[in-house]
Amino acid sequence: MANTCLYSLIKASDDSCQYAKDNCNDQTIFPFTHYYFCQIDENWVILILIAPFLFFILFNFLAKTVDDYLSPAVTFIAEYFKMSQTFAGVTLIAFANGVPDFLCAVLASQDDDGILIAVGSIFGSGLFMTTIIVGAVILLSGIVKAEKVPFMRDILFNGVAIILLMIFAFIGQINHYMAIGFCSLYVVYIIVVLVNENTIKNKQKQDEINSQEERREQEEKQLLAQKEEVEEGNQFIQNADQELKKELEESIPESFKKPFGDMSTISKFQYIYITSLEFVRKITIPASNQEKYDKKYAAIHQLVCPIAMIALLGLFSMEIYEVKVWIILEIIGLLLFIYQIIFEIPIIILSMECVVCSIIWCKQVIQVLIDFILLIQTITGVSYSYLGMTFLAFGNSTCDFLVNTKLASIGYGLMAMTGCFSGTVFNMLCGFGGALVRLTAIEKYPGIVSFDLFRDVKSGSQTDIIITRMNNSIAYCVIIFSLMNIIMTCIVVITKKFKLTKNLAYYYFFIYSVFFIFITTLTVALSSIVSYLSEQ
Repeated sequence: MANTCLYSLIKASDDSCQYAKDNCNDQTIFPFTHYYFCQIDENWVILILIAPFLFFILFNFLAKTVDDYLSPAVTFIAEYFKMSQTFAGVTLIAFANGVPDFLCAVLASQDDDGILIAVGSIFGSGLFMTTIIVGAVILLSGIVKAEKVPFMRDILFNGVAIILLMIFAFIGQINHYMAIGFCSLYVVYIIVVLVNENTIKNKQKQDEINSQEERREQEEKQLLAQKEEVEEGNQFIQNADQELKKELEESIPESFKKPFGDMSTISKFQYIYITSLEFVRKITIPASNQEKYDKKYAAIHQLVCPIAMIALLGLFSMEIYEVKVWIILEIIGLLLFIYQIIFEIPIIILSMECVVCSIIWCKQVIQVLIDFILLIQTITGVSYSYLGMTFLAFGNSTCDFLVNTKLASIGYGLMAMTGCFSGTVFNMLCGFGGALVRLTAIEKYPGIVSFDLFRDVKSGSQTDIIITRMNNSIAYCVIIFSLMNIIMTCIVVITKKFKLTKNLAYYYFFIYSVFFIFITTLTVALSSIVSYLSEQ
């Protein structure tokens, strides 16, 4: 992949279009590279005009999907099962946010340089999550009081995962058992989380028993105080409802309040765009909570969602015991449709369906974003390691950023922060570990794969050696920065007695800025050397 789909090779070929079709097939959903070299004849002006429009649509769709469906569904599930914010962050948030990173790393590992993309993507997004996203969560929350044991647990597992990968890199190779063992650490992590949660609950129960009499006295006082506050509360709710209605009315553009025929041309396009995307989401994603529940749509979802999700994932040809998966899912959907018509499917089941469908939508939207970024990589010639830890990391972390900042803004700052750190554990152990398992057991490298990031490369042409050294240097830079960030976070948070304030947020922003400037400068310098050698 890295040695064939290069701009210089495409331009040097007799037929740029055919060469791109034959050698640039790493884009999963939309072949932007083919269109660039074949349909628009390398017109960079059209590309510049399309890029902002495309990014706006993708990020707008992501933001709306997360705000209206994924975040409310995750919050509802956590409250329904009475999960603590910490446990919900470790399980629901980490899983919901980590799926795109996991899929990206595992899918990328099918190529020769996929291991470098996986390193860059997983560790790049991990560093982005534990700096920029954590900083944004702190700013939106004001002050986050981290729980000592869960926080140190997440930091410890983050550090252990990074150190293990550094050990693998020094060894220079990874076998199947090492890969499986690395993945299995996530099982250990979940067990430790469950033990910690059980200990905390037992302690809380004991504290409740010891303070029962004191609570009774407090409840009596609260009842007296509540009687006085009821009238004020009712008036406040009425005023809040009126203000909310007013805000909703004001949030609707004035042009949308007019009849469609009286709208301007721009307003018509805007109206069609917003309503069509909302219809697509509403018809393919079940209700996220009780407030958005509609019996008619809940029944329609059971028929539409299975086939829609199969279409999005491109799995129409997938079979189980020679039976198409989409047929099996559609039969199940039909049974649920009948059940919903006669009875009603519990809202908690619909919320779980909402999470799954939202994640699939987000994954596919992010994949389109990644496909476009791969076109940029082909044109600019930026190394795959740099691409993975910056653009791919940004794309994969979009969902994390939207979900966690939304949770922080509605009062779930601790859950969001825990989701950031536990999400990196999930990504490293399951995402990167899954990529290693695939390489060592499934793909064309049975048994052992090379992982010599810290070893010098001496074989091959001078240009190939420089390119390999460049990719390796960028890859282990992000690993080292990730380890340094974890150590500094541990020191700073302990010093601040586990109170995360705005000053810490600014510190995180500064650390990531230094990292980004450093690897960008390194990439530009090494790319210049490669270009110079190629011309000789």
